[in-house]
Amino acid sequence: MKKSTLSNLKKVSSYLKKESKRKYISLDMLSHGVGIYQDVLADDLSFINPVLLMDSSVNIKDLAEPIEEAIYQEENKKKDPSYPRYEAVTKKELAQYPTISSFVYAKLTNAGGLIDTTISLSDHDLRLLKKLVERETSERRKAKRANKKR
Repeated sequence: MKKSTLSNLKKVSSYLKKESKRKYISLDMLSHGVGIYQDVLADDLSFINPVLLMDSSVNIKDLAEPIEEAIYQEENKKKDPSYPRYEAVTKKELAQYPTISSFVYAKLTNAGGLIDTTISLSDHDLRLLKKLVERETSERRKAKRANKKR
């Protein structure tokens, strides 16, 4: 069964709250009130009650609580990102390393001053190195343009 969209669920929920005095709300009444085709609503709400696909005379009012739970679960799912967040590179960190070579010397060398090939950089360090490279190339382009103007 297909999952419903959050916007359609919110429309249905708000209509059910607005029509709280009614004891019975059919799928046809709901589709007229919400402005969505009856077939689309039946497909959207079929994950809550699969009978809606076969029988449109089911009381939608009985599905108000499961619809609210589905909305709550969808909103919490969106707030909890499944991908890891990373820390952005700050200007303060960039200021610590005036050149790429100073970064390499600080991060990739051991006590003797030799480059250690077993050291691996973290994702944050790689982003920092990328920013340093971009800064270096932009400075070189500016210097090249200044020399051409002379």
